Amino acid sequence: MLAAIITAGCSHTPVQTPSPEVRHINVDSIYEHASTYRPDSLTADAIYLSMALLRPEESIKALRERVKGGKITDGKFPLVAENAMWGAAAWETYCATGSREWLKEAYDILTASVRTQWKLTDSQLSPLSFGTPEYSVTTPGYYPDWMDDMDRFQTISTSVNAERAYTHNVLSLMAGELNLYAEREHHLSASRLRNAINDRLWIPDRQHYAAYLYGLYFPIQYTASDAIANSLCALFDIATPEMAEAMIRQMPVMHKGIPLLYPGNPATDNVNAQTLFALAAAKVRNPIAFATGASGLLSISPSDESLSPWLTALVTRGFFGMQLTPDGIRFSPMVPSDYPDIKHIRGLHYREATLDINLHGTGDRIASFSIDSVSAATPLFPADMTGEHRIDITLTGNDLTKSHVNTVNPAEAPAIPKVAWSSPLRARIVNFNPELKYQIYLNGALHEEIATESWSLTPTDGSPLIVNIIARDADGNSGLSPRSHSYTPAGSSLTINASSVTPRRAPLHFIKDRATATNYIELAARHNTRITCYANIEEEGDYYLTVGYSNGSGHMASRTLGINDRDVATMLCPAGRPNDWITVIPSNTVTVRLRKGVNKIALTYIRGTMLLNKITLLKKP
Repeated sequence: MLAAIITAGCSHTPVQTPSPEVRHINVDSIYEHASTYRPDSLTADAIYLSMALLRPEESIKALRERVKGGKITDGKFPLVAENAMWGAAAWETYCATGSREWLKEAYDILTASVRTQWKLTDSQLSPLSFGTPEYSVTTPGYYPDWMDDMDRFQTISTSVNAERAYTHNVLSLMAGELNLYAEREHHLSASRLRNAINDRLWIPDRQHYAAYLYGLYFPIQYTASDAIANSLCALFDIATPEMAEAMIRQMPVMHKGIPLLYPGNPATDNVNAQTLFALAAAKVRNPIAFATGASGLLSISPSDESLSPWLTALVTRGFFGMQLTPDGIRFSPMVPSDYPDIKHIRGLHYREATLDINLHGTGDRIASFSIDSVSAATPLFPADMTGEHRIDITLTGNDLTKSHVNTVNPAEAPAIPKVAWSSPLRARIVNFNPELKYQIYLNGALHEEIATESWSLTPTDGSPLIVNIIARDADGNSGLSPRSHSYTPAGSSLTINASSVTPRRAPLHFIKDRATATNYIELAARHNTRITCYANIEEEGDYYLTVGYSNGSGHMASRTLGINDRDVATMLCPAGRPNDWITVIPSNTVTVRLRKGVNKIALTYIRGTMLLNKITLLKKP
């Protein structure tokens, strides 16, 4: 059915070679189909993009189904940041309905979820959070093969943090509507997170955000361009207007659309990547980029009815520039000169009104805006109007041609260096490529760039050093580092083995060999719900703490970490291989403040069974 939406044609002059494939968009056909589309289920993304406007009651029902015990439920949370768009979708549905009952309910759900769940994902770069975006799970090459669940979890994703910044912004808007003092608190939280994203994840010389930060103790940037993350930063006002304009202009575009991850994964079949890029392009007034993103979406599967919410967003948010607010629908259209025909939205049900909307002309400046042939000074349809109405918008035909896209060929990121350490201080790059340069990072900072296969580490004092080695090609594209190499001189680390902790119980029902079992302590709901040990520290300061554990249960375990009788963090212990209670796995790593002398360390039960093997402490340089 959606095949009727597409008409052949390529009307743009190529900026570079290869040029993106551009298809004409039949706006009226898209909206006509959307008005009859009845999805079996609605995701938060689809609700945010268009379904809050088209199916508000169904959208609210779908959002409620993702709530349990007054909080948003996430099947893979916290390892995967599922339902991160719930808040954005909830705000859209409130603006679409004006329901104060739903506003209060959604605010309470979001507040409870943020307070109880997000503390589990605090990173060492507060206020930035750990967690992987949901789409990364199905994107080959998004994370390197050496990363396990915990490595991936402990990355700092641009898209996850952009969504959370916007959630704080939504909470501020909701609190304002409810006349709550928390409005300013949430606004400040959003501002702090936005500033942190721009400080740590923006890459000035490449004009886009890093896909994520990764690495042991000292996160470094993975400089690949994530189309979803960058588009969200433009749509959610994380980027300044100048940053957003430059970012959309420089985003990699290929013949069939926008690659989700570049360089690294040339696939252009992610519907969110195409749609969000198109909407971000409309926001920054880049018509060529908008048409490119729209064409990329149409190229995926033009007959797939499930694409309706995304295609509809191109019409409502893209061409018509419709923005739902508590006061009504605001319009900020953007129509490229290639689409001069009148565009119609007929029979749109909005609160207590039914609207026919007509968009005339091209450009992005409004010459006239009228409701029922009466001119209005502001392009807004008020939320309190009822009945049937006709809206006419005429654009000035102003020139929008001063824009372009960055068309590229498929490219792979430089290979991850395979590094062999002949000693803690001497490294050799086994897969050395003389056409590449190799960047050496020490404790998260670029130390030097080499063009040789061997390198030696020269310690300057007795502090630990964390080494990352990254390959860079002649075009300036950087790859990923292998797992961080840790140089820990004598006296900089401390290990507390489970065999030294009392009272204890050897887990013989999990590990039959008694000698092996004595190296573990079972921490479960029925016993050892709180276990304490002590660390004698020679020097006061910050230390990295990691729990070594085994977990063959198939379910995540978690414990509250206490330092000197004060709860400071939550330790996450995902399951390893089923029924494997011997292989020791590292938990998340947290930073704790320890005093000189004896420090009390406690682990208190939250959920799940695990076997404690050791606790390690590393002095923070």
